[in-house]
Amino acid sequence: MTALPNDGRGQLYNFFLATESPPIGPTVPELVNNEDELKNVIKSAREGKKIVRVVGSAHSIGPAIGDTVLTPNERLIRLGGELRSFTVLSEQGDTKIVKVGGGCYLGKNPLDMDSTWANSVNVQLANINCAIPILGGITQQSIAGFTMTGSAGGSVAHGFEDIIKEIHFIDGKGQSQVAERGTDLFNAVGVSLGLFGVITYMVLEVKTPSFNVGGVEKTVSVAESVLAVNKNTGTSKLQETLENTEYFRLMWFPQKYAQKVTEWSGKRSESTKIEPYKDVVGNPWVAGAAAMALRTMHWLLTHVPGEDTYKFIGDTLKIFVKEKPTPFNDVWYKTIPMDDQAPTDTIFKTEFTELWFPMEETENVLNILKKLYEDQQVAGNYACELYAGKRSPFWMSPAYNRNVFRFDPFWFYHQGVEGKGVREYYNHFWKALMKVDGVRLHWGKYLPYSGGTYGGVEYGAAFLKKSYPKMDDWLALRAKYDPDQIYVTEYWRKLFGIETISAQE
Repeated sequence: MTALPNDGRGQLYNFFLATESPPIGPTVPELVNNEDELKNVIKSAREGKKIVRVVGSAHSIGPAIGDTVLTPNERLIRLGGELRSFTVLSEQGDTKIVKVGGGCYLGKNPLDMDSTWANSVNVQLANINCAIPILGGITQQSIAGFTMTGSAGGSVAHGFEDIIKEIHFIDGKGQSQVAERGTDLFNAVGVSLGLFGVITYMVLEVKTPSFNVGGVEKTVSVAESVLAVNKNTGTSKLQETLENTEYFRLMWFPQKYAQKVTEWSGKRSESTKIEPYKDVVGNPWVAGAAAMALRTMHWLLTHVPGEDTYKFIGDTLKIFVKEKPTPFNDVWYKTIPMDDQAPTDTIFKTEFTELWFPMEETENVLNILKKLYEDQQVAGNYACELYAGKRSPFWMSPAYNRNVFRFDPFWFYHQGVEGKGVREYYNHFWKALMKVDGVRLHWGKYLPYSGGTYGGVEYGAAFLKKSYPKMDDWLALRAKYDPDQIYVTEYWRKLFGIETISAQE
């Protein structure tokens, strides 16, 4: 990781960086600046029977990127130079065709000193009066990493895949490939987890002129929120809200003495009056105070459970939510990613598991969660996030062929030693929710153990083949483009049931 400047903000960041282990081991990734250099790496890897993996912003969990402790058999690379470039290929009216290097960050990566807002995809698009119709909650990810892990923003009206025209990659034979929109290869490689090859460029067809997003963030009680059950219908307004609000996300504090919901909703705005969105933990000192509070609350939950602790947690959490409705109106890349201001990979480092459900399962899942959260150890000391996602054409996207409802229970990294305890916490949710029909999970976040049983459901290759109807086709194409398996780590091999080459022979 790259340390930050030695000012007040940097000192606070660096303190927390010093307390965490690197996400993928101590090895510094090799810098690859163009396709020729990459092909040389692949040639060398094939000759030496090594594995090649790419790290973008390292926002995914370590095993999803590479081995937690890199072995001599693995080469970890990062993309720079030409592979972070931004080129306008053509313009016709409002439509622009741009070619973006796979290593180019959507926004600014605070852990990469070479990353600036000026060289981000978002700002460079805005400079030519273009906009990405939807973004995730944060934008520090590389454009290739965001895409190939199946990441998404909170909207059923807009999908990130809508603007992707071509995906360029170097396959396991060191050959250049171009996957064009509408083809099987495009739908397979879009969410490919680095198992087809290295995405070097993406060609975007951007038809949307730059726009502002206006809306409001408000914190209300659960009884006043879209989670409240209507006495006449017996259901909440959550699914209706997700389906009919252009941009929406909900943060739920389910603790017995908190019972708060922060609702963020927005839509494209004609207003030119700028009212910046401000995240309450965007101030590093507030983030630091909140981080210390989370650690304290976790210690109390672990060592002194009981009503006094639960009341303390509820009262403390209320300090860090904005009770007064806060309007905002600003350019798309400053508003849609509402968590960009929060130091979520340093001071406020947050871990995720993210479960995606068919939209029609929203009320069922919400009822399961309400029951789970009656246990204050499950309610914990943090929030969870509820939001939607648009159907995707990518075969291995958790949103493949359907609109989805998404649930993220948060875990504060620094309350455990190197994340210890996170899987025990997520087991509560996996055991209760893996039996919901159609559940899928975000590939870059914590997944249940392959071969493990959760609520009577065994998670592994057989489960995934039922969940992803095109998985066999995806695996067959994967083998074609990477016959020597130079992109296959043991983590992915076990999960997808990919046999070794010797076993196949």
